[in-house]
Amino acid sequence: MTVLCDLDGVIYRGRTVLPGVTEGLHRLGYAGIDVYFITNNSTRSPETGAEKIQRLTGARVRPDQVLSSPLAAVGMLGASDGPVLMLGEEGVRDAIARAGLEVTEDPAEAGAVLIGLTRELTYDLLGDAMTAILNGARFIATNDDTTFPTESGLLPGSGAIVAAVAAATGSIPEVAGKPNQPMKDLIRSRGVGAAWVIGDRADTDIALARGEPDWRSILVLTGVTDRDEAGASGADFVVDDFSAAVDLVLSGGEPS
Repeated sequence: MTVLCDLDGVIYRGRTVLPGVTEGLHRLGYAGIDVYFITNNSTRSPETGAEKIQRLTGARVRPDQVLSSPLAAVGMLGASDGPVLMLGEEGVRDAIARAGLEVTEDPAEAGAVLIGLTRELTYDLLGDAMTAILNGARFIATNDDTTFPTESGLLPGSGAIVAAVAAATGSIPEVAGKPNQPMKDLIRSRGVGAAWVIGDRADTDIALARGEPDWRSILVLTGVTDRDEAGASGADFVVDDFSAAVDLVLSGGEPS
């Protein structure tokens, strides 16, 4: 059995670990349950992501336990799709490098445009992405989450950037992150079979489990979904927080 766990809104919010998380991760470890952290956040490499989880929670986390939307995105690309014009931060750069793909800043050369969240977005970057796509480059989004949770509230996510490029080009992007097939393929490539999916968003985390007969979903109420919205989420279970989700996992799905 494996746990596939979201990060933002489940394990932490910004730089603050959520209540019960540290104990919950240790309980899963003691039970011998493998945990993968499945995130649409495209800004961090697996190493940086693992370091943050470990620093905030005190749990030992390996980089190979962090599966991000940029990793799923580069899995969609072949050698013939290069070079890649990217809008993104460390996570996107790192994933492209791992895949051995060439990066270009010239839209006339680009075989693909890969877009993640970037806080250094400029009008010129949007124009380059638009030009490359209109020239025939593949249009790939790490994810299409329109918002991103922080300690002070929601901010625009990479989906907002993707939407701007889609509007300018009239093109529909191929989306890699949760709940889409490239992310499922990335997870399955790690040998994951039966699993619990724990998350705070119906449209990404809970939808990730949909259509997978050996995956069950748990919606936690520490993120973007409140109790009034939870009934329409389609989750197998709805609980208050990560600690309660761990209770369910360890009991084999029997609510306490």
